Amino acid sequence: GRRGALGAAFKGAAAIVALPFLTLSGDDAHALDMDAFMNSELEKDVANCDPKRDPKCIPKLSPDEGECKYGEGKARSEACKRVRAAKPAQGKS
Repeated sequence: GRRGALGAAFKGAAAIVALPFLTLSGDDAHALDMDAFMNSELEKDVANCDPKRDPKCIPKLSPDEGECKYGEGKARSEACKRVRAAKPAQGKS
């Protein structure tokens, strides 16, 4: 009766919907390409980071800049002196 007809219709529709997902014709290679693409885009985002426009951007610091910003004591003051001395030399080039 009706239940049998509806059940057969739903099974047929489910098979049609599931069929594209069950075929494995190159989907694995496409998935690997997508992973490589996403990783390369993430690397580009990190490399071209602009801290003024992106608050999540983590600027690359030299060891002296890192010590000056996050260090303690005499090592910090020495690192800050080296950073300040290097800044005008960078601006002249």
